[in-house]
Amino acid sequence: MNTIPTTSKNPRIPYTIVGGKKSNKSLSLSPVLSLLVLNRGGRPYKTEYLKHLESLGDVEIISVQGPSSTYDVESLALRFPQVKFLILGKNTTPGEQINIGIMESTGRNVMVFWDDMRPGYRFTERFLNHVDKSEDLCSVPILQSTKYETVPSLMAPSFYGSRLKMISLMPSSNGAATLFPFDYSGIYNKEKFLLSGGFDFNIENHYWQKLDFGFRIHMWGESITFNTGIKIEYLLEQFPEDTTPDKYYKMFYLKNLILRFSGDSAFLSWSKFLPYSMKSGSSLISSVKEYKAVKKWVEINKFRFNCDARQVTNLWEVRE
Repeated sequence: MNTIPTTSKNPRIPYTIVGGKKSNKSLSLSPVLSLLVLNRGGRPYKTEYLKHLESLGDVEIISVQGPSSTYDVESLALRFPQVKFLILGKNTTPGEQINIGIMESTGRNVMVFWDDMRPGYRFTERFLNHVDKSEDLCSVPILQSTKYETVPSLMAPSFYGSRLKMISLMPSSNGAATLFPFDYSGIYNKEKFLLSGGFDFNIENHYWQKLDFGFRIHMWGESITFNTGIKIEYLLEQFPEDTTPDKYYKMFYLKNLILRFSGDSAFLSWSKFLPYSMKSGSSLISSVKEYKAVKKWVEINKFRFNCDARQVTNLWEVRE
């Protein structure tokens, strides 16, 4: 098992940056907001898409490119001086791409979305001021399908006995809380995000990676809420996400569901090890290594916790 990251400031994969220098020096990119565009590989009309993003305002644009999609980067960088192309040395999870992209951004806030999505408004001074005043770690947008229908993207946790279940709801109001950013999309406060450690690259399943991030953020006293004034449209049809527990669920489970908070700190008790080992599907030696790695991570971060996963969920039920 890889070491669990305590910060997102030390990326483990190589990458390079191409472009990102404004040709018109009379314009200065906004220090408030950067755009981080993840590449899902489904957008063939990159030129038109980047042209649209540049028309939205004088903000930095970072386009994340996989190692196999770099053939036209040099020509695009010359044509679009507002855009930085972040070229990854190898494929990795969306969460790790976000960690690197936010670290490389110059804006105090970073709007994350995919290349098959499109913001539906300009980044005016009023909009940027509003973004900069938010105290949330992440403000999430209203997402609209290709048919302009609102996507049920408010994710609420609930326990049925010992079993966690996520409930997808329609965003009810401005400021409504959600456990994690649906499809990773939202405006992240750079400073708070980096202090949180970002997304855990050890959890390669996208669903469990997002749940791990969401529970940690709330257990550490931060917030993720809806900003109903922000809308992002899907340009292509989306398909349901696989939520089946797999080997990456184990890491999520250890880091979030069985640790406990008492007094002023969190702890992972060895009394929980035997039940975990019997159900994990790992050998005894592997189970010990997995458990010890998470126990060490909890010990390092124990005073950052304000509550545990059960308390997060109980408070959610009160809010709802």
